[in-house]
Amino acid sequence: MVVWSLLLFSVATANDLTAQIRNLQVITEDYPPLNYFQDGELTGLSVEILQLVYDELGVEFPDIDVMPWARGYHLAQSERPVMLFTMSRTPAREPLFQWVGHTHSSYSFLFTFVGSGIESYNPRVDHTERVVAIQSDISQYAMEELGYPPEKLDLVDSPETLFTLVSRQRSRLFSLSEAPYRTLVKLADEQGFALRLLATTRETRGHYAFSFGVSEDVVNAFQAALDRVRPEQETILKRYNMPY
Repeated sequence: MVVWSLLLFSVATANDLTAQIRNLQVITEDYPPLNYFQDGELTGLSVEILQLVYDELGVEFPDIDVMPWARGYHLAQSERPVMLFTMSRTPAREPLFQWVGHTHSSYSFLFTFVGSGIESYNPRVDHTERVVAIQSDISQYAMEELGYPPEKLDLVDSPETLFTLVSRQRSRLFSLSEAPYRTLVKLADEQGFALRLLATTRETRGHYAFSFGVSEDVVNAFQAALDRVRPEQETILKRYNMPY
């Protein structure tokens, strides 16, 4: 009788955990090559790793809401059960979310385009120029951590908007993390102009961030599953030429 009761309890607990995972609102942004659309399907480094995690958990892969980062960032701080990815873990963000990771390592860069008139620029000491960054993104926080004046940051809603400003040369300095910067370098080459890297502003690691509306059991289950798929994760990272 005791064994049977324990078995029923274990099954009920597992079913409850699965139900909680299925109830998550999973949010990301269009941020190549981490998360992006290809032939109408959402893919990318972080999406592929998340697929591994869901397979390991034995739960069907969810429909993912793709929205501007600032909106997703706001929702992930609500009482709803939300997962937002891929987020760089910083001291300022640490108490705002529950964390599962890491997915990959990365850097943030300050750059300009060749022909801008800027040959060098040290954002740690020089604050004369305005800098374009993505709102609520590590590209914004990396500059602020250096002590760059917030009033000198022009915040946009997405990498796509920042890409447009670069290609049209609407500003001279831009802050961006490594993954989308690599994509932008390729786009610049295709469009016949070149970028100049001016400074590395931060080293960071990507994570899946969970709201506090998500139970600790769910967060722990995701972390354990991610740990178990580490070999497959590293295979994906090699394919994207990104370090762990």
